[in-house]
Amino acid sequence: LPFTQTIKAKRYGLMKLSLQTGARIFPAFVFGASDMLDQLFHVDQNVASKEKDAKTFDIGLMMQSISRKLKGGIALYYGQYYLPVPHTPKLSMVLGDPIYPVENTSERNVNGNKLTCKRIANPTDAQVEELMDRYVNALQCLFEQYKVEAGYPNDRLVIT
Repeated sequence: LPFTQTIKAKRYGLMKLSLQTGARIFPAFVFGASDMLDQLFHVDQNVASKEKDAKTFDIGLMMQSISRKLKGGIALYYGQYYLPVPHTPKLSMVLGDPIYPVENTSERNVNGNKLTCKRIANPTDAQVEELMDRYVNALQCLFEQYKVEAGYPNDRLVIT
């Protein structure tokens, strides 16, 4: 969709690992990254449901079906001169403040040279979800804070 930056950020395994190891998480976003390559086939969910009923052949729907069966995304893309050579948009990377998995528990590790947090050997689903919510909120704030300066004033961020 135009003026929409979509990212798949809900990686619960990363949050669980952070809770288990005490590692801090840094929210980061790269403006312009989605402009480097163009996708050959787009799947519009509204059109997809209508076309399924009509039993018409669509490469985008076929690729979506294969992606779901493989449990991973596949895409056909192109860049400059319709080759897999990326376009050269202006890229701006922004990095947010660290998110501590367990708040107010920063400490030095055994060697004393790295800042970590209290570790939770077996975090509950609620603890993982709470950390994910803090990460998504931080990412959303980071995007909103820098989108005008990065040249994307009308964009909105969709996190799935």
